[in-house]
Amino acid sequence: MTRKRTEITVETDEVVVVRRTRIYHGWCRECGLEVDMIPVPDAWTIVERGGNEKEMTRSRKWHVHGESDTALVCLKSLMKSL
Repeated sequence: MTRKRTEITVETDEVVVVRRTRIYHGWCRECGLEVDMIPVPDAWTIVERGGNEKEMTRSRKWHVHGESDTALVCLKSLMKSL
């Protein structure tokens, strides 16, 4: 009796489309690359979380550049955290 083995591999990709005019292009020190960046509130809209944004942003592995109101998040690090 011959047995056949079938192996199925499922790969998925996720695409996030940000349709806003507030996408910036800049240098990310942590990545060492030029990347797209978005404001912190827009990053939280993408991950759909509430709470204290300042505290929660620090606890994540996001690459945040700038000061409080003008802080930008590296999209590459944001996507890795999802």
